[in-house]
Amino acid sequence: MSSTFEGSYLGDASKLDDDTCLECGICWWVYDPALGDEVEQVQPGTPFSRLPDTWRCPNCDAEKNKFMVLGSAGGDSPLAHPVVQLANAYRRAALSMKGLPIYNPTIAVEAIGFREIDGRHAGIMVTPWFMNLVVIPSESDRATWIKGGSVRLAFPSGQYDLLVSELPEFGLVGSCALFSPMSEFTDHEAAQVAAQSAADALHVAEEPEPPPVVSRRTLLTGGSEPGQ
Repeated sequence: MSSTFEGSYLGDASKLDDDTCLECGICWWVYDPALGDEVEQVQPGTPFSRLPDTWRCPNCDAEKNKFMVLGSAGGDSPLAHPVVQLANAYRRAALSMKGLPIYNPTIAVEAIGFREIDGRHAGIMVTPWFMNLVVIPSESDRATWIKGGSVRLAFPSGQYDLLVSELPEFGLVGSCALFSPMSEFTDHEAAQVAAQSAADALHVAEEPEPPPVVSRRTLLTGGSEPGQ
């Protein structure tokens, strides 16, 4: 019999509330009862406890007992955080990307290094088919950002042009491509390292240009060389 992860529901689904969300301990795909599972034709509103024992993760095929409790979808649940919702939207998109030439099955969907700046959440989004700088717009941004347009945002490391797109079941996002496709990464850990490095660099201020070297004679003459 397969063992369960510490912190999971320990195989006793009867202890779970009907709206409890669970995360796959292998690939981080989230089962949200409100959404169900389109791949296995599980209807929205189906609690995890009512999934058959033969049900498996639609993203990585992990067994049901590999899922760990996240909490309820509403209120102060971590699942309500916009970055978590963003990652889940890309996980759903990944299901339709499987099998395409640009899809690297060794890479999982993960949001890395996201920080909140001026009401926006910015970080690196890793998926099996791309790695992008992604920005979740602030409330005021949503009134001005246009799908298909572009925006220029300033970060400590400089200014970046982002393409505005609409992610299904999420909304508008701004993105700047870093890698696509992801074929040069041999595994998810390698992609994580590159993404974390990019996320860290985003928030590092540019070094100011060093001042010009001034000779002692120029300094003594008030900024001009003799004879000028």
